Amino acid sequence: MVKFLLQRPVAVIMSTIAFIVLGIVASFRLPVSLMPEIDIPEITVHYTWDNASINEVENTLTSGLRGQLQQIPKLTEIQSESKEGSGLITMKFEYGTSLDYAFIEVNQKVDASVNGFPKEVQRPTIIKASTSDLPVFYININLKENDSEEKFLEFCEFTDAVLKKRLEQLPDVAMVDISGMYSPELYIFPDEAKLRSLKITQDQLKSAIDNNNQVSGSLSVKDGYYQYSISFASQITSPEELENVYLNINGRLLQIKDVARTGIRPREKRGIFFNGDKQSLCLAVIKQSNARMSEMKEKVTGLLDQFREEYPDVEFSVSRDQAQLLNYSIDNLVQSLWQGILLAIVAMLFFLQDARSPVIIAISIPVSVVISMLFFQLIGISINTISLSGLILGVGMMVDNSIITIDNINQHRMRGKSLFQACLDGTNEIITPLLSSVLTTCAIFVPLIFMSGIAGALFYDQAMAVAIGLFVSLAVSITIVPVVFHLLFMYAKEGKATRFIQRISFKHLDDYYTNIFHFIFHHKLIVMIGCLAVLVLGFVLAFQLRLERMPTIDTNEIILRVDWNSSIHIDENEHRVEDIIKRFSDKCEEISCHAGEKMFFLNREKNQNINEAEFYIRTLHAEELEKVISSIREHVKANFPMAKVDIAKVDNLFEQLFKDNDVPLVVYLSGESRRGGPELDSVNTFIEYLDSLMPTLQLDKPSTSERIVVEILPDRLALYKVSQGTLINVLEKNISKMNIGKLNTGSRYVPIVITGEEKTILDIIRSSFVSNNDQLDIPVSALTRMEKKLDYKSIIGRKEGVVVPLNVYHVGDSTEQIIQTIKTEAGNRNLNTTFDGQYFSGQETLWEMVVVVIVAILMLYFILAAQFESLTLPIILLVEIPLDVAFTILILWLSGISLNLMSMIGIVVMSGIVINDSILKIDTIIRLQRSGLALEDAIHEGGVRRLKPILMTSLTTIFALVPMLWGNDIGTQLQRPMSITLIAGMTVGTFVSLFIIPLFYYYLERIFISRKK
Repeated sequence: MVKFLLQRPVAVIMSTIAFIVLGIVASFRLPVSLMPEIDIPEITVHYTWDNASINEVENTLTSGLRGQLQQIPKLTEIQSESKEGSGLITMKFEYGTSLDYAFIEVNQKVDASVNGFPKEVQRPTIIKASTSDLPVFYININLKENDSEEKFLEFCEFTDAVLKKRLEQLPDVAMVDISGMYSPELYIFPDEAKLRSLKITQDQLKSAIDNNNQVSGSLSVKDGYYQYSISFASQITSPEELENVYLNINGRLLQIKDVARTGIRPREKRGIFFNGDKQSLCLAVIKQSNARMSEMKEKVTGLLDQFREEYPDVEFSVSRDQAQLLNYSIDNLVQSLWQGILLAIVAMLFFLQDARSPVIIAISIPVSVVISMLFFQLIGISINTISLSGLILGVGMMVDNSIITIDNINQHRMRGKSLFQACLDGTNEIITPLLSSVLTTCAIFVPLIFMSGIAGALFYDQAMAVAIGLFVSLAVSITIVPVVFHLLFMYAKEGKATRFIQRISFKHLDDYYTNIFHFIFHHKLIVMIGCLAVLVLGFVLAFQLRLERMPTIDTNEIILRVDWNSSIHIDENEHRVEDIIKRFSDKCEEISCHAGEKMFFLNREKNQNINEAEFYIRTLHAEELEKVISSIREHVKANFPMAKVDIAKVDNLFEQLFKDNDVPLVVYLSGESRRGGPELDSVNTFIEYLDSLMPTLQLDKPSTSERIVVEILPDRLALYKVSQGTLINVLEKNISKMNIGKLNTGSRYVPIVITGEEKTILDIIRSSFVSNNDQLDIPVSALTRMEKKLDYKSIIGRKEGVVVPLNVYHVGDSTEQIIQTIKTEAGNRNLNTTFDGQYFSGQETLWEMVVVVIVAILMLYFILAAQFESLTLPIILLVEIPLDVAFTILILWLSGISLNLMSMIGIVVMSGIVINDSILKIDTIIRLQRSGLALEDAIHEGGVRRLKPILMTSLTTIFALVPMLWGNDIGTQLQRPMSITLIAGMTVGTFVSLFIIPLFYYYLERIFISRKK
């Protein structure tokens, strides 16, 4: 084949250009995303029940739903949370589960449960997790001058009716979700004195309004040749019409406006959004699944510029821009790719003795990269941070194939062969070793594809990118490289460039190698003891490394959640949030806050209560962020000792895919009954005991909420002849607003409520009266008793029933002992325990990677045994892996890098790469032995012949990864532990391949020869 190609150079060049053109076209058609398109196996169910207590939500709604939903197959985890007035159930499924089918089953189970719900409870909302549902960015909008709540209410209606719809008309925008909205209500504020003097009750007001606010169907009548539809104007459509509704009080006609005042106002606030110190609206922009982020961002930016011109009184700003993050990450990785290529080419100048060979390499790398884009398109891989990182990793290995081909052709030329014959023989000779080398590297990546969960699916892109790059570069090195070499050297003359390269190239490398070679072979025992010491040291340090699932990503933005842990209302929450923003806004590039509930429709996270706040904080640098967070923590602790402050990562696509429990250890406490959790007092007592038993631990107590319990006294009801239903009805009317209907404005329905002046619960009970069976007014205070009670803020449920989660921090190295102690002490108090947290996910990842390493080594052994037709020789080659891994662990320990998924993948990949040099060297030594050289001479000569190729291939791989050591984008930070692992492993692996593996081979051959004798 090579001979045919050498004789057809024009055909080869034209075919190459054709593939390059196809690759360029494919690169422009490839989708660009931050991460690969992966289904997130998660479904959430949201439901609300206005004014229901936490126990009513749990016992009436959540418990039944959880029992139905946990029967769904392939469900790995289910967790519910019941709060006052709402609940949330989160379900996680095995990766690979069809979410479409799971979504249908969830709907069926929910429908089966809804039949038992109270009438006023609406059907739960079911949301299927998807990477495309994550907002690409947020648009914060506010009025430049906002002087009243009524004006902000008008602004909310304008945003919902105009701005939101215009944004959703863009073809790339799927939806615009809004938080911070005010909703209107039509209020009736009765004059209590007039009502009392005229003996008008609220029920009479409600009845009069209902009679004038009927929804009538239409009738059809015939009139000669024509037929008409008749509708009845019987609905109230404006506050003015409501004011003019008539009341007949003992034959006297009155209007609503005679006994009450009416108007439109914002409904009771549940959540507010602040952008800086201004009350704002937060618009989450969600793209179509097939849209490109950058193109959508460009169109939305253009529309926002148009908005600024059309609505000068409104301010617009963009926050949490995923498109900018994507462009930054992709641009950095592309830059790293070309920097790696350039460094690899420069490195060649110091080894190759002419100017043409680096030119061939400079041609082969871009050709390989561009043709790889074509195969990306054919296989369906997008351009993302994972696939680009795989391509960067593959660049160093792409160069290896071309280097080995060029070096082997040069060696054949030095033996006196003609240019054509040297190209032919030099290429044919290394096809088999190169193919073996590519297969061993790919064999390392094959087990990574079989990793469980999202991690395995995610690294499929990386494994495929490396495999595509390697096979393309192999094809280039045995087809294009010899042809280009033959063309460039056909009429070659030594010029100034060649003489310059010869002056700067490394000289006397053979002498240096020979000196080290003789030193090692003269001190064999010392070298073997040194290798053993490195192995022992690496084994010891492996247990000292910190275990993590994924590497820590430095960022200059964070989510800070504050739970005030007291029963404050939304206005007080708003006041505290405004104070924090004013104090710290000058230290932040951006600060915004959701005070109270977030009102996004696609909110998969558990919602906040009105006494909680979530801050988004962005600073210029990560170091400044730490200071700001620390200052806010100190401020909150000093002024609100009961408050709890938690830190969370900003929700982007990476965090969504690798969302993990940040708590080292979570203890779930449950009682003997599945329906009821342990008492709050017993849990707090247990925590206090653990604090005294293990003072180094930090244990978080459960969040609590103070509730007012109004106890109805049955003996008093019997004494005063009052029915319990009548008393509860009076209390409900006086404590809460009375919803009496809806106003149809044409575009929406606005609730109509009867309200009064705000009073404390104590004033309401003291001033309220209830009629008994004898029509006498009995004071409510004589029939009830009121007390305050501290209880759980939310009720958490899992498969095992109702549980109380405890977060445990500062566990140190004695996690197993801590788990055993907690389990024993909980058992003594009749508390059941289950455990979760980062400790378990780290252990799971570690054992999963151990299995991957074992499978990868077995794959290597099978391939090497097949190549060398030997069962013992591959063992010598595989000895290199534990030595390299031990040294790599030492470097990780010195660098302070944890043993995480990326660093462990780096160890696996490094194991496959470093062995390639040893394969080529042992192959050369065996060839020399067969030609008649003695054992030690063959080992030395084989080392000299393969010295430059080994150094060049190692250095190109290392230099290709060097740009990954700096950069702050997600892609670079994610791949940095793997890059450090590979660089460390390749560095020591080069030394081991050159000197230690030949020593092991020497001992193996001596044993074989002695047995033969």
